Amino acid sequence: MYYIPYLIKNKPVVCRVYQPTNISIENLRETNVLFIKFASLRNTMTYWKNYWNSVAQNKSPFIQVQRDGMSEVDLLKIQKHVCLLLDLKPNDDLLDLCCGNGLLTNRLTPYCKSIIGIDFSTELIKSANKMYQKKNLNFIEGDVANLSHLTNTKFDKILLYFSFQYFNSKQGSLIVSEMKKLLKPGGLILIGDIPDKAKFWRYYDSFLKRAFYFKQWLFSQPKMGKFWSKKEMGKLAKQTKLKGSYLVQKKDLPNSHYRFDYIFSCYR
Repeated sequence: MYYIPYLIKNKPVVCRVYQPTNISIENLRETNVLFIKFASLRNTMTYWKNYWNSVAQNKSPFIQVQRDGMSEVDLLKIQKHVCLLLDLKPNDDLLDLCCGNGLLTNRLTPYCKSIIGIDFSTELIKSANKMYQKKNLNFIEGDVANLSHLTNTKFDKILLYFSFQYFNSKQGSLIVSEMKKLLKPGGLILIGDIPDKAKFWRYYDSFLKRAFYFKQWLFSQPKMGKFWSKKEMGKLAKQTKLKGSYLVQKKDLPNSHYRFDYIFSCYR
């Protein structure tokens, strides 16, 4: 029995392969003489909640939200990038979803009237409240798939940055629908830093990265989550009756080689 990587409809999966007598693994790859049991990926919200509560114990604010490879300069670039795409104004009310420990959220406070950050990790919200205390900034622990149950406030702009990969297609559609309910007329939704399915191997560009990826699949421990496609994001826009725009990131952003941004807005 072997564990080997396969591409099924351009999606990498790990397969458990039972090898018939006198047939090599090379031949198994080239023929359909296979007995395959796919190793399922248990990408549940319970897994992610436990994961983020665990990493939140680290003393470094960057490591708490898995930005340990990022510098203050990188974060400043992202801060300016978000402000530009959302066209933040002094009178804007901003909602930041999956805000984590508020590392980015806090840096957006000078650009708008008020910000509410929401995350389902108890420990990350505790960290956010401990580190950042400002009059125009509030953090709420809650599930972004149930936004309308957490707040009745309407927002000019809604942000979800670096976290959409942790939701599957069904969850993604639900979350965008919930965002729409809280969006003011003429408002904008920015889902940023989304891993691009078309650039999957640009991220997993070395033997060590690919070995790490297949190990994650094997033990159902996905660190990167879902890589989304432009087509899938367009489908979400259509499902939620929003106008969608796919945006290529500027090359000076730290993850631009394999990520993209997506803007949703209401039709007029």
